[in-house]
Amino acid sequence: MNLNYTKEDKRLNQISTLTWLPWIGENYFNQHKRLLIIGESHYADGETMDAFQTNLNLSAKNDFTRNTIYQTQIQKAYEHKPLKNLFSALFGNKLIDENKLWSQLAYYNFVQRSMNYSNINNSKNTEQPTIKDFDLGWETFVELVKILKPTDCIFIGVRAAEPFERMMDKLNIQRTDRIVHPEINNVSPRTASIVIDGQQINLTFIKHTSAYFSPEAWRAFLEEKNEECNLPLVKNT
Repeated sequence: MNLNYTKEDKRLNQISTLTWLPWIGENYFNQHKRLLIIGESHYADGETMDAFQTNLNLSAKNDFTRNTIYQTQIQKAYEHKPLKNLFSALFGNKLIDENKLWSQLAYYNFVQRSMNYSNINNSKNTEQPTIKDFDLGWETFVELVKILKPTDCIFIGVRAAEPFERMMDKLNIQRTDRIVHPEINNVSPRTASIVIDGQQINLTFIKHTSAYFSPEAWRAFLEEKNEECNLPLVKNT
């Protein structure tokens, strides 16, 4: 796909709170079932103020998310641990055609500003999204899915679920209540659904897939959701 342009970009650019354009696979809209994977946030790091500012400037470009997916998932330039762990949970040791997989998927980050992960003068920052970030994230999400029209969403992380009912009610979105499932790997997954423009969208929230995430522990739950929702995931080459 052309990383700098999709036919949906004109409408996407009209979402005032959307900093980064989502990855949209070239075959994403050709499917009856459409999966949107939702990361939590980008971050900017650096050992000096100049390095941090350089990273912050790079992450300010509106194609930053697309380039991140292209470089990590297609070019394999470096590892994206949260996605590696997510797919390990979804597929186990099965071989997958990753180019075909990413041609079917859409991806973006829920929080649309960079977190400060700089380490200047040995002062390590690990900024975390605020309640305001997640509230604004839901406002952005509602506008985004009107364009992407996913049938299913997997959220990497459960924190976005906390203001779910409150924000859906505020935005007058038809919803179910969250279902909190039995704990897996020290975190309880959540599921819910919403209806936007007459279409039901199934939402699944799982433990953040970076540190302390066990793909093996989550595999049964995600495989069940995959089978239940018939998600468009490639199981073999």
